[in-house]
Amino acid sequence: MVVSRNIAWFICSGVALVIIGGVLNVIWPELFFAQIQRMMILANGSTSFYIWRDIPIPMYLECFLFNITNVDDILSGKNVTISVQQMGPYVFREIRKKVNITWNDNSTVTFKNQRFWHYHPEMSNGSLSDMVTSINPIVVTIAYALRNERVMLRVFVDMVMRMVHTNMFMTANVSSWLFDGVEDPLLNLATRIPNLPYSIPFDRFGWLYTRNGSAEFDGVFVSNTGASDFFNLGLIEKWQHTKRTVYRGKCGDLEGSSGELWAPQRGLNELHIFAPDICTHMTLTADGPVTHQGIEGMQYIANDSLFDNGFRYPEMSCYCDEPRDRNCIRGALNVSACRFGAPAFVTRPHFLDMDPYYPNKIAGLGPEKKQNFKMAIELNTGMPLSISAQLQANALVRHIPV
Repeated sequence: MVVSRNIAWFICSGVALVIIGGVLNVIWPELFFAQIQRMMILANGSTSFYIWRDIPIPMYLECFLFNITNVDDILSGKNVTISVQQMGPYVFREIRKKVNITWNDNSTVTFKNQRFWHYHPEMSNGSLSDMVTSINPIVVTIAYALRNERVMLRVFVDMVMRMVHTNMFMTANVSSWLFDGVEDPLLNLATRIPNLPYSIPFDRFGWLYTRNGSAEFDGVFVSNTGASDFFNLGLIEKWQHTKRTVYRGKCGDLEGSSGELWAPQRGLNELHIFAPDICTHMTLTADGPVTHQGIEGMQYIANDSLFDNGFRYPEMSCYCDEPRDRNCIRGALNVSACRFGAPAFVTRPHFLDMDPYYPNKIAGLGPEKKQNFKMAIELNTGMPLSISAQLQANALVRHIPV
């Protein structure tokens, strides 16, 4: 059931644009900064509050899926390279709100994110009825979860999975892969398999299944309002009621902003963005000045330290287990502990700047620098000017003997 392959099949990129009207002529710097503080400090009724609570800017989620085109050759045992065809983008307008807002006494605010996605066919390349063939993620997850269990249990589970599926591939339409979810009897059987380290809280599989309109999926956030220390504005103080995430050591420290607010700081060399989907933050480094709609700002981009895992940057090694095993891959973040034990790994699109061993195993990839994660902010206010957040979700598939 499980073959020695490493396959990427899904890319989601979020694109947002906010226009800050007018250019401020700074005549009295101290007075100007005080005005900025009053405007930006997060409080009920403040200028920044309404933008933060109900983000008024047009945001779009562009989803690309990889369709495996040579499944028949693979199943017939031919020695072939996996071939994929990128499909999409399938474009959704994203509406994001803050709900269940509670103001705390320590200059923090507790809230949840609620997001809605609406399909825009006129902006898309293709239809939600397009059929896509990929790896069956339920089969892969069960096999990965039991990889270290005793032989008799692995043999039994392998027999059960072979009774349900003749191979490890799955074909469904785009709508099912994304929001509607794909039904699979293995999801019901998985609840009866002993020794699974995680319970699977879904009756279907879909990359965004149950997320449309949910205020629970992203979790509970506690963010700094900037009232006590303006330069802490927007920083996440707690997530899911703790200051730690699933990673060990320093990598488990909670850092960064959720992306909507930063205190204006000229000369800032790095930005940290906390992403609940991967249970950690991403670091972007200053790339140079940019201009959007006539407004000057600073652009920050991901460099080769993103998902490095200690290969070139030793401080990133805590994203891997100790001692380091073969699941520690340069350029790919292991998010299994964040995704219910699934063998999920996050990379940049088309394995951009990743260990070349993996992209060389797949035909049809085309990494380009323009696919990089980047963000521009206006330095006087700390408000985002543009965001192009592009990441790729992947399944690690290896042969597991039974």
